[in-house]
Amino acid sequence: MPGGDIPLQPKNGETTTFLGGNDKLGQEKLFTQGGCCRSKHTKNCCLATCILGAIFILLAIVVLASGALENLLSKVVLSTMPLKPGSDRYNSWLNPPVQAKLTGYAFNVTNPDEVIAGMKPKLQEVGPFVYKAVTVKDSRDSLVFNDDGETLTYRPRKFYFLDPEESVGNPDETFITVPNIPLITALSSARDKTGFAKQIMVNLVTQTGRGTPFIDVSFTGLLWGYEDKLPCVKISPPDHCPLETEDDGVSFEDKAEESADDWLDEEWKRKKRSVMEEYAKREKRSVSEPEPDWEVELRDGPFEDWEHPKGGFVNCSCIWGLFRDRNVTLRKPVRIHHGMADMSMKGWVKEFDDSPTMNWWEEGSECDKLGGFDGATLPPGLGQSDVIDMFISLMCRKIDLKFEKEVLYQNNLVANRYIPPVNALGSHLDSDPTRRNEKNACYCVDGFSCMKSGVLNMGPCKRTPSLPTGAPMALSYPHFYQADPHYLNAVEGLNPDKEQHQFYLDLNPELGIPLAIRPRFQLNVIINRDEDIPMLSKFQRELVLPFLWAQDGFDTPSPEMADAIRLGLDIPAKGKRLVGVVLLAVGAGMLISSLVWILWYLRPRLPSSNIPTS
Repeated sequence: MPGGDIPLQPKNGETTTFLGGNDKLGQEKLFTQGGCCRSKHTKNCCLATCILGAIFILLAIVVLASGALENLLSKVVLSTMPLKPGSDRYNSWLNPPVQAKLTGYAFNVTNPDEVIAGMKPKLQEVGPFVYKAVTVKDSRDSLVFNDDGETLTYRPRKFYFLDPEESVGNPDETFITVPNIPLITALSSARDKTGFAKQIMVNLVTQTGRGTPFIDVSFTGLLWGYEDKLPCVKISPPDHCPLETEDDGVSFEDKAEESADDWLDEEWKRKKRSVMEEYAKREKRSVSEPEPDWEVELRDGPFEDWEHPKGGFVNCSCIWGLFRDRNVTLRKPVRIHHGMADMSMKGWVKEFDDSPTMNWWEEGSECDKLGGFDGATLPPGLGQSDVIDMFISLMCRKIDLKFEKEVLYQNNLVANRYIPPVNALGSHLDSDPTRRNEKNACYCVDGFSCMKSGVLNMGPCKRTPSLPTGAPMALSYPHFYQADPHYLNAVEGLNPDKEQHQFYLDLNPELGIPLAIRPRFQLNVIINRDEDIPMLSKFQRELVLPFLWAQDGFDTPSPEMADAIRLGLDIPAKGKRLVGVVLLAVGAGMLISSLVWILWYLRPRLPSSNIPTS
């Protein structure tokens, strides 16, 4: 019909038009052309999607712009740092993912006869000799979590294995002239005696064993054992040994130059070879492979068969070595805070050898009070303004470390380097204010020499029931670095250097994990002139003579260690970005989909038109 609506097919007796006008049936048919997409439920769902999408986008902006989530994730990461049984941090404390090494240098005395005559010693540094150090903290029942809920107690064992590739040569075949430590120690204990009693003791000491102030030994012998009768003079030999040991035509000097392993019993040699072979296999194994049996061997092996005192009988021969009692032997118990109760106290030493005091220095003094952090573990969050007080049992004392500079390592890891201040070993009597340290006065103990700056008399901490006067030993930094010039001028051949001889700790501040730690120390023997003892009558009045310096620890993190630290540092920032991006993507997707529906819903409907007639 021209000029009017075109009628459609009737349904149920009703008529409708193409545009429908106000025809109810036409509206229903037109609405049904969109299906469920135009339903009321779809409208509500789309509106909710749009609102949620906007909320997710807003949350994404808040997450990316603020540090709240990053701080939360940081707290989650830090919550894994205490030494909690079964945790990754506890396992890495037991089995550090880095190879610690003991590096030693000996000082060869090139003019021993002149030194005996009172001349200045001429020293020649020999080394390095490098030993891989494996520390076992949980052998048998040597690790216990205490009932106080705050501390654990462990007794470490250390195993040393020569690293020939990093050593300058074969320590068994490298011979040096060094002070006769057992002889000088014995003569030192005779200083306070007088008259006939002193003469008898001096005669006994000088006629037993090597009997000279200087001896020739291999580097291996100095550290791990050489033959000398003197250290066993108060020890009963094994029952199967003859009562009187006579010379058999072979000089003690010739015997002593043999490898220290030759003086160890067959069982120990066999076990040592077995462990070293397993250790070599471990070095080559893939990180994905399980730990080999050597771990069990070191933790549960027959230690009593392996342990040796500093001086003792082996196959009827008396063997003495400077570090002989440190290899395999169970060390004194250390009680530290594990950090589960208070993270800031993690690694703080509460007791050593079952005592809250050291019992070496002035009684009741700050020097004798135990404390300081254990070098094996530290709390997170230490900043550049913090002073790290560290307890080092080998040094018999605590030592303060202060921030020096930032150091960059692999994986863009930044560490704070801490070093001892110039006056860390300073004398309270030093006239130089930069070296003077009033706090060190309590390290001067009655009956022992009070040393100048840079040298610590270790006699008080070397006292034993059989040696009440202690050993005449002194500790310093290598080459008398930062010590009073008096000590450096008393010898020739030393060249103190900051880079080579400074004690340092490189610490990742966020997690409290050392990226490098290098305790460096020098051992010196104190030789005092004594006119009642012929061989000591012409020495310098008090000679502090270096014979060995060493560094422990490690100077760089392993790749596995660096990757783990990098991951721990990146989790908060990457986690924040990941959550923010996910929220943004989800919100944007929801918002875009709802907007598309709205645009589709609001699009123009089919336009009205006239159907042409034929």
